Parts: sequence; C-alpha cells; structure tokens
Amino acid sequence: TSVKRIRLLITAYALVRESFNKPAPLVLVGGFPGEWEDEHPFETIERTGARDVFLAGWHSHEELSDIFAASDVVILPSVREQFGQVLVEGMACGLPAIAVNAYGPSEIIDDGQTGWLIPPDDERALADALLEAVNDDGMRRQRGVAAYTAVRARYSWPSLGEKLARTYEAILGRPFFPDA
Repeated sequence: TSVKRIRLLITAYALVRESFNKPAPLVLVGGFPGEWEDEHPFETIERTGARDVFLAGWHSHEELSDIFAASDVVILPSVREQFGQVLVEGMACGLPAIAVNAYGPSEIIDDGQTGWLIPPDDERALADALLEAVNDDGMRRQRGVAAYTAVRARYSWPSLGEKLARTYEAILGRPFFPDA
C-alpha cells in the first residue's frame, strides 16, 4: 500500500540490483488482492524494469519462520508503523533490519548495530542500505547477531515479564510478588 511504501522498495531495489555481488531476489510477503491503494506492485516492477522481484502474498505466522530462515534481511519501508512487529519477528530469527527512522522502527532498530535506519521516503538511502546489506556479508551477519541478541533482551517473555513486574512495583510502591 502507499503507507507501506512497496513502490519505493521496488524502485530502490531496481536502482541497485545490478550492483549486487551475488543473486539477491526481493521477496515481498503480505497483502491481499485488492488491498493496494495506489499502483499495484506488478505495475511498479514493470515500470522500473526490476528483475527477480517475487510477490509471495500473505502467509500465516506459522509459515513466517521458514520465510525468515530463507532470508538475509527484513525490510520495512513503511512510514507509519506504530510498532513494527515484523521487524521484531525477523530480528528474532537473526536478520538485520532496514526500516524508516520514525515511530516504532526507530525504537526497535539500533542504527548501525542491528540494522539500518533510513529517512522516510528516501529512495537513495534505501537503495544504499540494500546494497550494503547484500554486498557486505560480514556486516550483515554481525548486525543479524546483534539484532537477535537485542530482540531477546528487549522482547522475550522473560524480559517482558521482568518489565511488567517492575511496572507493578512502581505502581504499588513495594516489591511485586505474584504469589502473594
């Protein structure tokens, strides 16, 4: 959709695809027929001449781990993500992330550590991040490991439980004991 900035992603990919040092198809996951608010991704693919772009459609949460396992990076160029759950899911699978430096993604991704944060609607910055993510295996792996570590520290059930307990303690003004 226009909010998800799929056109921007396809266009940025088309700009740098020929500069990749290895095959790196762009697989777009999500969406339903008729959901697109403006130009359909297929039209953008044709207009830009982008090759190796695949529209995988919607997949269940159970299938996402297999998709992430076959991926090198998770990309979310959306400009209005309040949280960005797909980023956390991908990062939990060891993928570095590329997303817009706004709202939720800016709280999830540590730019230069766990992924790449780019300015909203900046086609060139997105293209550069894609190029670096594809061509620099060492950096991509390093950021993927850091992404996995960061997400486990922030969003795993034990971590969230500890944060919730601290919140209760702050409200109650005393230690929180779930058994009491």
